[in-house]
Amino acid sequence: MADLSDIQRIRSDPWEFLRGVRTQDQVDLRNPIKPFPVHLDYLKLYTRIWQKHPKILAPKSRRMIMSWTNIALYTWDFLFFRGRHNAFVSKKEDDSDELVRRAHFIATHLDPQIIPKEIIPRVEIVYTKLKNVDLGSVIQGFPSGANQLRQYTFSGILADEMAFWDDAEDMYSASYPTIQGGGRFTGISSRNPGFFKRLVYDQLDQEISYDS
Repeated sequence: MADLSDIQRIRSDPWEFLRGVRTQDQVDLRNPIKPFPVHLDYLKLYTRIWQKHPKILAPKSRRMIMSWTNIALYTWDFLFFRGRHNAFVSKKEDDSDELVRRAHFIATHLDPQIIPKEIIPRVEIVYTKLKNVDLGSVIQGFPSGANQLRQYTFSGILADEMAFWDDAEDMYSASYPTIQGGGRFTGISSRNPGFFKRLVYDQLDQEISYDS
């Protein structure tokens, strides 16, 4: 039976939440559902950085679990805090819906030995939108593009594979009300020349390209 200490433990520390997260590995047909890899020290370090710094750009390589990690962190925020409106942005709307569905998978497959079922709020999902019924928080998926975001001020924005968007700079500019208002912005992507790389290296005033 859950008590107040369970809620406080999970709500105060996203790493405690990640310890109870399960992910889905489409490559492994025999064991597709796996516990979050808490044994990877760099993921704990990244989580602490994410906690401390609301604005993050993270270049990533394949199989680093960075998409799942960030989706899980935003899902923690969505599940345990009232009135959040977090945006998951990808190049296409269907891709953003896939990110939202990963958040739903996380919210509905938590390890009850670590996160008691009694403290998990009710969630509902429709295309591109996941709703926390009890606390009124939302995760909503959007395709990239400035016009998609201008009508909202978000609690946080997760921009996935941002380096491959044709309109990444316009989208980033449209996110300024969220960023300047104290919201969270997380940009993650594989390597690719362009706006994301210049943003990562604080070189927006010059065109640069990867050496490899």
